[in-house]
Amino acid sequence: MQDRARQAVDFIVSHCPNVGAFYGSGDPFGFLQESAERMRTATPSVVFPSRYIEHVAYAVHTAGRYPFLSPPAAVAAVYLATRFEFYFRLLSAKLNSDGTWVSSSGQEAAFASIGNQRLKEQRVSNVSLAYEVMKLGTSSVVPHFARLDAALYPSPITAGGDFTIAHVGARIAYGRHRVAHGQWGDISAEAVFYGLATAVVFYGAEGVTPDRNAQ
Repeated sequence: MQDRARQAVDFIVSHCPNVGAFYGSGDPFGFLQESAERMRTATPSVVFPSRYIEHVAYAVHTAGRYPFLSPPAAVAAVYLATRFEFYFRLLSAKLNSDGTWVSSSGQEAAFASIGNQRLKEQRVSNVSLAYEVMKLGTSSVVPHFARLDAALYPSPITAGGDFTIAHVGARIAYGRHRVAHGQWGDISAEAVFYGLATAVVFYGAEGVTPDRNAQ
């Protein structure tokens, strides 16, 4: 599974390193469709619970089937973009699924490392910040995202004139905020990126607790 996570990382670096752009062959589309089928038949887990993973699988399949500018790709991209904060919170082991802190010691450690004043609040409600907290942990996905950050953002870039992107979490936040507030009506250009980033989480998050609510 880690090999598949690395493959997803490679596809992001080679085919969609920049916001809203896609380069190269159609290989990532086949990879996403295969990944969607694996998700569909996988045992639900805490990160991909029952009555959740099947919808993610459908969105990943849609991102791998429909092209840029198509309504299905746009709708799939919106759904996938809204899932990452949940993943990052749980994978951090410092945050609960609703963004509250698991412990005060974890909160203090995160603030000491990151220094963002918002970490002093009771809840983390920002996908970019949740990503930074996640990267402090020991989840098996962390090396994959660290590799992505090193490849894509050796130094911060500016998008949309005033939005700084220094890591994958900020890239997700950039698109998600604009589409969630209606500023963008079409985020299909990021559908493959979101699908591949979802695959990094799915394949890379080994050893997560099975979903006890699964039937």
